Amino acid sequence: MNGFISKGRAAVLAAAIAGVGLMGCGGGGGGSDDGPNLVRATEYGQVEGVTESDTAALSWRGVPFAKAPVGPLRWQPTQAPDAWTGVRPAKEFTEACTQIGGLFGPAPKGKDYSAVWETFYKPIGSEDCLYLNIWSPAADATKLPVIVFIHGGSNVVGASFDPLTVGGNLAKNANAVVVTVAYRLGVMGWFAHPAFNTGDPLRDSGNFALLDLIQSLKFVKNNIANFGGDPGNVTIMGQSAGSTNVNALIVSPLATGLFHKAVSLSGGVGGSAPAAAVNKANAFINALLIKDRLATDKASADAYRNAQTSGWIRNYVMSKSAADLYNIQVDPTGGKWGTGSRTFEPGSTSATLWSTVAPILDGTVMPANATTAIRNGNFSKVPQLVGNTAEEGKLFSSAFRVDDYTRVKWMNGTYLGTTSGLKLEDVVDASIVSPLTPENYDIYTFNNANRVSPAPSITTATFWALSNSSNTAYYPQVPIYAYDFKWNEEPAPWNQVYGAWHTGDLAFIFGNFTLNLQAFGWSKANEPGRLALSKLMQQSLAAFVRTGDPNTPALGVKWEQWTPTAPRRVAFDASLTQASVTEE
Repeated sequence: MNGFISKGRAAVLAAAIAGVGLMGCGGGGGGSDDGPNLVRATEYGQVEGVTESDTAALSWRGVPFAKAPVGPLRWQPTQAPDAWTGVRPAKEFTEACTQIGGLFGPAPKGKDYSAVWETFYKPIGSEDCLYLNIWSPAADATKLPVIVFIHGGSNVVGASFDPLTVGGNLAKNANAVVVTVAYRLGVMGWFAHPAFNTGDPLRDSGNFALLDLIQSLKFVKNNIANFGGDPGNVTIMGQSAGSTNVNALIVSPLATGLFHKAVSLSGGVGGSAPAAAVNKANAFINALLIKDRLATDKASADAYRNAQTSGWIRNYVMSKSAADLYNIQVDPTGGKWGTGSRTFEPGSTSATLWSTVAPILDGTVMPANATTAIRNGNFSKVPQLVGNTAEEGKLFSSAFRVDDYTRVKWMNGTYLGTTSGLKLEDVVDASIVSPLTPENYDIYTFNNANRVSPAPSITTATFWALSNSSNTAYYPQVPIYAYDFKWNEEPAPWNQVYGAWHTGDLAFIFGNFTLNLQAFGWSKANEPGRLALSKLMQQSLAAFVRTGDPNTPALGVKWEQWTPTAPRRVAFDASLTQASVTEE
């Protein structure tokens, strides 16, 4: 974490600022010599971007916001990047942070999502991954609202360059600067163990991913003006685990003042106690010991580990490659969702290892009790926009007949070998949902959804609205606007299998209906309605990031604020041909 500019970096900054006059017009981008000049200054050096051929937005990809957390910097607080001289190319996305490939992971480098099956159950990505991507609608943009998006994926998978959430369309349609950020995932992002403690509360917190995100926001604050953004109007936005991280930033005292609005989609306030984090780390070390045949079961692994010094444990774990560590994170078949659940003993019922990760309530990066902090008003009081999808849990149904690997091939049949004539009973097990009807399956997934509560629960808004748990006269401490996303016009059987599923709203917010995880849902028949709905949602988001209020005349209804006593929200939906917004 940097609070000063070194002499070397100051020299680079001075040289970069001297070149600012070259940045507004002329030059080349995306290989063209007649487009706008896309060289921009940062406090660490200059970067050159591209003009996107499909959106005409300007983009800078793979901009370093932190030093690579490799070697001795693994499991260390995020550090500012080293300064560079000359102009650094920022025309290609960098690698995702290390993870195990699966349904929600990135495609192999250099390939599109049609090749994602190649990565299933394999370690992919790089520890050198702390980069962000920036999109601006025009070369002469100034003082535009800034949207910083944090991807989801249970905090163990995902990428800042997912085709679903690339920012060109949103930047153009919302007239905003869009930033997508990477952060350390899984065991690299959250790891707290006494053997690694140094007395530095940041290092000992184990919240390395949150420190990555805080460093990215510092980069945005100090540099985004040169890309057309307003550092005084930054909205953080996240979905699923990214939403949990948005909420963690809201309660983190270290993020105070780095953002001014927040959008939290399909996620709540989460956290794990430090003792639980240490137990998970011990279970992880035990798994390594068993794999290396230094122990055979939990009891012998506990005994072996407890007999070692802190230095031995630290050196042992640090000696492991990223692939070694992430192969422990999942079971041999990849586990459900490709994020896995390997225990440290075959057949053990102990806690799983990094199948999903929540921030650690360490008392420094995160408060010791997030809910108490919120109720006491100890959080960043910024306007909130929160959303859920109407059928969140369907994505995680335990009644699927086939695994992720097979289902992703069916979902992207156009690209991975067409499977035609699929019916609900081909995907959902009729022996589990019996009799298998769309209505029964709706009830089943509502009652059995895991990880994300189905609508109408607005978990995030519930927490932000609390003032004091002993006070029956609850009132919202910040402006809150909530929505329910109901679009379910996918071609059959996916309209029944998934409907308005978890992540379904992201394509509409970003305006990306291209080859990605959700490509199975887009058809010529539903194109008019979904494009109209996407436009409405982008217009409301644009209004919110500008003013803190998502109301626009195009909605056709008044979007009222949400309160516990009057839990108002709007429903976003569309037929095949028309969008609709209704009050709930």
